[in-house]
Amino acid sequence: MKRRRALERVLARFDKDANLRAELETRPQAVAERFGLAPDELSAVLNRNVVQLYNWGVHALLIRNFAGFNKIDLAAAYRHAGLAKDT
Repeated sequence: MKRRRALERVLARFDKDANLRAELETRPQAVAERFGLAPDELSAVLNRNVVQLYNWGVHALLIRNFAGFNKIDLAAAYRHAGLAKDT
């Protein structure tokens, strides 16, 4: 599995750095270049695709914080993608 260090650096700062969030909205390519994000990584962040982050093996706590900040029901997203079973 490919290590996605640049993506993890962005996610680690996402909930703490308002300037980073604003720049992602206004100048996403500049953020991608500064951090070294691949196009698919940038897309996953911009689209709040927590399932893709999970599939890539991004650290679970980074995904949880990213989802929580964006008010994403992580369990529902995983269930919808077939990653979790209803009990």
